[in-house]
Amino acid sequence: MLRQERLLWRLQELKQEEVALTQTEELKAIMGRLKDFRGKVQTGEQELQSLLEMIEKMENEVAELEKKSSYWAEQVKISKDKLYETKGSSLKELLSLQQSVLKLESQGKEAENKYWELLKKIEECKQKKDEYKETIKVLQIEFDEGVTQYQKMKAEIELKFAEIKSKQEEVQEQLFPEVVKLFQEAERHYPASFVAKLHKNTCLGCHIGLSLASVKRVKEGKVLQHCDNCGRILIDFF
Repeated sequence: MLRQERLLWRLQELKQEEVALTQTEELKAIMGRLKDFRGKVQTGEQELQSLLEMIEKMENEVAELEKKSSYWAEQVKISKDKLYETKGSSLKELLSLQQSVLKLESQGKEAENKYWELLKKIEECKQKKDEYKETIKVLQIEFDEGVTQYQKMKAEIELKFAEIKSKQEEVQEQLFPEVVKLFQEAERHYPASFVAKLHKNTCLGCHIGLSLASVKRVKEGKVLQHCDNCGRILIDFF
């Protein structure tokens, strides 16, 4: 049974390598960075879209102010012409015309101030838009590079995984049928630690002492022996 015990130990080592591959921290770290980059890109795109909508809204306001300014300028001209051409009008009528001119001029001035204020904001937003685009571009490049790195590492892991599985099959093909049955039974409870060493009459899997009869059977090596407590397959060739 010595060779069978060594094969079981080798099979356990391969199972542990398989588990280690599925728990690689480096791949998880790359996934974390990709998730972070993707989130930043999405946030940037949302902010850029909001900025573009704001720019469009302000540009519409500017166009509307230009129309109103032209209208008020025309009305001021008309009112002033009336004021200059008025003869024999009462003081009340003259004051009314003057107030109308002053009101239109005030509205025109307010519109002009708002017009230039909006143009300034539009320019600032356009600069910010370019900054957003550049930031998104950089993040997208980093994201794409991360995807490439992830895919490369994943392919390497899948190749190693296939190699390990192939080696496991080779080892299992050399096991006796009765040993395969014992192995499968123990593996259901301990997928990567189904074999344990016997040391000073103690199972190193559960660290509990064995009966003298069980220790004797393990040391004789005629048949494979399960641990009385945990059920792992016991070996004594070390």
